[in-house]
Amino acid sequence: MKKRELEEWEKAECLALKAAVDAFNEGKPRRDSLTQGKIADALGINQGSVSAYLNGYNALNAKVASVIAGLISRPVDSFSPRLAKEIAQMARSSLEANVEPGPPITSPTRRIAIVGTAQLGTDGYWVGLDNSAGWVETWSRDEDAYALRLKGDSMAPAIRSGWVAVCEPNHRLVPGEYVMVTTTDGQSMVKELLFESEDGVSLMSVNAAYGERRTVAWDDIETIHYVGTILAPSKVLGRL
Repeated sequence: MKKRELEEWEKAECLALKAAVDAFNEGKPRRDSLTQGKIADALGINQGSVSAYLNGYNALNAKVASVIAGLISRPVDSFSPRLAKEIAQMARSSLEANVEPGPPITSPTRRIAIVGTAQLGTDGYWVGLDNSAGWVETWSRDEDAYALRLKGDSMAPAIRSGWVAVCEPNHRLVPGEYVMVTTTDGQSMVKELLFESEDGVSLMSVNAAYGERRTVAWDDIETIHYVGTILAPSKVLGRL
C-alpha cells in the first residue's frame, strides 16, 4: 500500500519543529547539540523515524511532540497548537480517571490568609499584598501556612489560573507533589517536584504544552515550600 502523503498543514508542523530543534542547536558544539540520535533514544525509535518526523514524511503525534518539546524546552503550541490542545485534553482525562476518594477528614479546618498573588510560567513571580485578599478555610498542621492566588496556565489542568495554593513551609518536600519555589533572582513557580539531589531540585510543569522540565540549583533557591492544598476560587472567603 502506498504511504499517505501528508497534508500541507501536517508538513508545516514537522518543519516548524525541525526549525525549533535547529534554533536550539545553534551555536552549540556537536557534543552538546540535540542530535537525531539523541531524540531517537528519548523516544525509543530509530534515527530514520526521527528524520521522517522532522522532514515532513511522518505526521507528528502527541508523544513525539511532547518529548521533543521537553528536550528543547519549548512549548508544544509554538509549533503545533493542535497537538498542544490534544495533550492538554489527554492530561485532563488522565487526571479525572485516576482520582480516588480519600479517607474521611475529621480534624477541624483553620483560617489561612491569602498573602499574595503568584504569576506562573517561565518568568513567574509573586507579589505580596499590603492587605489580605481574603482567606481560605482548610486543613493544615503547619502554623506558618500561607495562601497565594495563582495566575497562568503552566500547571493546567491540575491547577487553573485564579485558584489558590496553600503553602506549608515546615512540611517536608515530597517527590511527585507540588512545591512553591522562589529563586534568588525573583522568579516564582509552582511545579511538580521530580526529585532532590545534592546540587538542586528537578521540577516539571503538569501542562505538557509548556515542555518545561528544569533543574534549579540550591544556591539559586531563596525558598522552596511544600504545597499542601489547591483550592478553587469559590473557596475564597471575605477579607479579614
